[in-house]
Amino acid sequence: SSLSKQLPIGVMFAAILGAAVLTGVVYPDTHWNDTKGGRIEAHGAGMLQSPLDNRWYWYGESKKTYDLSGHGVTCYSAATIAGPWTFEGTLLTQAMINQTDVKGPFVIERPKVLYNQKTKKYVMWFHLDSDDYSYRHVGVAQADHPAGPFTYVHGIQPDGIPSLDMSLFRDPVDGQAYFIRSCDNKYTGISRLTPDYLASAGLISNHSVFEGMAMFRHPNGTYYMITSHLTGWNPNPLMLFRAAGATLDDPQWVNMGNPTGSDTSFNSQPTYVVEYTPAKGNPYFVYMADDWIHCPNSDGSEGPLINACYIWLPIEFPSDPSGSVKISPRTSWDLDDPFGEALALV
Repeated sequence: SSLSKQLPIGVMFAAILGAAVLTGVVYPDTHWNDTKGGRIEAHGAGMLQSPLDNRWYWYGESKKTYDLSGHGVTCYSAATIAGPWTFEGTLLTQAMINQTDVKGPFVIERPKVLYNQKTKKYVMWFHLDSDDYSYRHVGVAQADHPAGPFTYVHGIQPDGIPSLDMSLFRDPVDGQAYFIRSCDNKYTGISRLTPDYLASAGLISNHSVFEGMAMFRHPNGTYYMITSHLTGWNPNPLMLFRAAGATLDDPQWVNMGNPTGSDTSFNSQPTYVVEYTPAKGNPYFVYMADDWIHCPNSDGSEGPLINACYIWLPIEFPSDPSGSVKISPRTSWDLDDPFGEALALV
């Protein structure tokens, strides 16, 4: 049945505008608002559930303006990923970045935060670059609390390798943290983080180049990574990789193809995957992505980059191991009923 048959007109209209009107309902490819009514600006997101307060923290790039001087890392928090999301502030600004070999303003992209159990610090990594993408560094900052204040530690080329698109991954099984990045846009490299999470500890495996990497581990122990091709802001067919190997030292990635079945992956590029536990039923994975330049506007136009928005969709694993993993298009869906048909686009 259609959305219009289930929601009062006023509620439906508010939902389309991105207001958090229905707890647990996600409206992909629309602009979403925070608890004060402001548009959520947290692109290239990294998600973290803090072990200190169990709240979810959404870290992302600030509004995609053309002037880099205002670019930084924003943060929103919520009790669950269903929201509503409270703006916690801009946690990292241009003024905090201190690099002796080059002056800003800098490109700040794809921030990811992990909690270090040993140091009790929240450690942020982000792609740090010049406006022409020739600097190819990673910025590292840390804080005592998930919403900061963060202190800038350094900007580095991990393992001495120029770094572009990147992500972090903490293995839910053994707690080991990893850094995944495009190495000089020539290949993709994986490294362990040092025990304090402030640097990488050497390249352990590599693969042909891709970007927009989002790694996760299935309860059956298998590593997966959703990635994209290198086409700038333009969308392209996703690639889902499954590790045939048991470790990330020798993952033996197998390309499982494009789980969306769409040449543009519904105009999305991956940024993160979160495991979500519904009120009833088994945990499942949520694909989190950005629609950089095709987000629909109220006047029927699309984009541009300054109007980027978010696409979150459930990842469906087949009961038959030989089946295909699927990400289906939906105008809206319920976090507590992710594969139900009531709100699906059919």
